[in-house]
Amino acid sequence: MAVQIEVVSEETIKPSSPTPEHLRRYSLAFLDQVTVDVYNPMVYFYTAGSATPAEIADHLKKSLSDVLTHYYPLAGRVNYGEFFIDCNDDGVPFIETRVNCRLSDVINTPFPSELNKFLPFELDELDEISMGVQLNVFECGGVGVGICVSHKISDALSLFIVVNGWAAYCRGEKEALRAHLLSAELFPPTKTGLYNTRTSIFRQRVVRRYQIDAANVESIRAKYAECPAMENQRRPTRVEALSTFIYGRFIAAIKAVSSSRLENERSESKKKIFLVSQSVNIRSRLEPPVPDYAFGNYYRSAFVVPSEEILNDDFCYDLVKQMREEIGKIDKDYLKRLQESSKFLDSMKKTATQFSTGDLISCSFTSLCRMPIYEADFGWGKPDWISSPALIFKNLFVFLDNKDGDGIDVYIHLQQEHMNKFEADQEFLNYAKLPSN
Repeated sequence: MAVQIEVVSEETIKPSSPTPEHLRRYSLAFLDQVTVDVYNPMVYFYTAGSATPAEIADHLKKSLSDVLTHYYPLAGRVNYGEFFIDCNDDGVPFIETRVNCRLSDVINTPFPSELNKFLPFELDELDEISMGVQLNVFECGGVGVGICVSHKISDALSLFIVVNGWAAYCRGEKEALRAHLLSAELFPPTKTGLYNTRTSIFRQRVVRRYQIDAANVESIRAKYAECPAMENQRRPTRVEALSTFIYGRFIAAIKAVSSSRLENERSESKKKIFLVSQSVNIRSRLEPPVPDYAFGNYYRSAFVVPSEEILNDDFCYDLVKQMREEIGKIDKDYLKRLQESSKFLDSMKKTATQFSTGDLISCSFTSLCRMPIYEADFGWGKPDWISSPALIFKNLFVFLDNKDGDGIDVYIHLQQEHMNKFEADQEFLNYAKLPSN
């Protein structure tokens, strides 16, 4: 059944009190400047309770108005030419919709693209507005709250920080709002010529969500813990083991689509580069560290160029150790050099060029595991389900804990031809399954 959305109202929520004049100009940080031009999204689903949809909408709008006085950049408008946000209190779009089905018809869907309808913006149509909210009301009275925050000023954890602070405020816990808006002081913006940060955006991908339960996660960990490459090493984490296992299946999908093409790529090794990246939260790695609730783009990516030995190994065993070593290099000394942004621009520009010319066969992993996702209780209980919609990248794998925290959902973003092979990969299907409503 095709899900249809009817917009019933649109308004702009402004801060309940004006932003002081001395805070009107919020500078973008260097790490904001080099972040891709998209919105970070999430959709929170709640079954019907005693509150009516009208009461829920009123509650959310009034509390958001107060929250925006603390997170005032979200209510401003971005000046990309001069790298700052004019915190002019223009406000945040708030859209209300009616959905032509029941919550049970979409909850736990294996097709994240269906959830993009519940968002206020197209993810790659980033403009000067930094935040939007869409309240979707289902026929059963359940709701889905779709939230987008600009990735140019916020990483995924920052989105959760804002949402959880907003929810706590709704519950009367006003002291929970602890805005930390100092990223540009730590990573001053550069005036040096930047590169096109949109080169990794790719709309022609398909997305699936698979579930790997706790027992299978542990089986995969055990497989990698027992391999020779991990001798005398700390046991792989869930994310390390899953990333490595899935990278092996990704390489298998590429081989299955076109072995002749892969041979050509290998024979032209000077032109083609295989790259694996893993996003790393740097808040605790800075010296001194910033709080967990610091708002901004406090992440970097660790990169590994897999050897031929790894690419020829069905399970890429050596990748765990190699990725761990690269993540370890994102330490206080590396971050201190990063604060002198100009030294990093050349390598970033080179990578961006390889993305745009196709010289790079990249595969990216982002883990949202252990993040405080299910704490968003706005006063009518914690969400029944939280999901990422389809993101606009290819060769991307996103990990989220399930609600009980004992298994992991894997969001797979691939080109159709590679997804066809992935979905038929028996080694992957031994551990993963498509969810059902």
